[in-house]
Amino acid sequence: MRSFYVIFFLLLITSCNNNDSITDDIIFQDDITAGCDGFLYPNWETSNHVLPYPVGQSYRIGLSHCSGFPHIEGEPDQFAIDIIMDIGTLVTASRVGTIMFVEESGLDYESVNNMVVLRDEDGYFLQYQHLTNNGALVEEGQLVQKGDPIGYSGASGLASYAHLHFVATRFGDWMFPYSQSYPITFKNTTENPFSLLQGETYEAFPY
Repeated sequence: MRSFYVIFFLLLITSCNNNDSITDDIIFQDDITAGCDGFLYPNWETSNHVLPYPVGQSYRIGLSHCSGFPHIEGEPDQFAIDIIMDIGTLVTASRVGTIMFVEESGLDYESVNNMVVLRDEDGYFLQYQHLTNNGALVEEGQLVQKGDPIGYSGASGLASYAHLHFVATRFGDWMFPYSQSYPITFKNTTENPFSLLQGETYEAFPY
């Protein structure tokens, strides 16, 4: 299965120019969906999470929960969210937590997937993937507060366009293919009872 993912994304990469945008027919593979059917979502109004970018900034959502391959039910990235950002965009902590893992050696549009993994107070591992080369602003073991800088977005790893891949896993399970991902909602933006929707733009409000 993992080899299938690699072949699929390599085909996407070779079909696109190495720039900071990609056409909607590749990002939005299916009709806009409202989350994954049959799953319990955290109440967004009381969520402990804030958007992983600074207050006042707005970004559009690419693939989100159950909205198209590889974000489909039963796959590792079922509950992942792709936030469309230019390379070098500041990414911030969604929750208070401890930095567990940092990889930043990869180049944009090449195979090493740069990421920061933050363990939050509930034991979830919040992953900030596809960061740019040397784009991490934190170190392993560091305690960060909600809204603190994490790094700069990019297009490293199997990314065919520049974006932040944000996903929550558990129990130290952060290396792809992780066994399961989990739904996250955000309190500092507009109504999102089924998390952030594909194709919509969300502004980060003060909290």
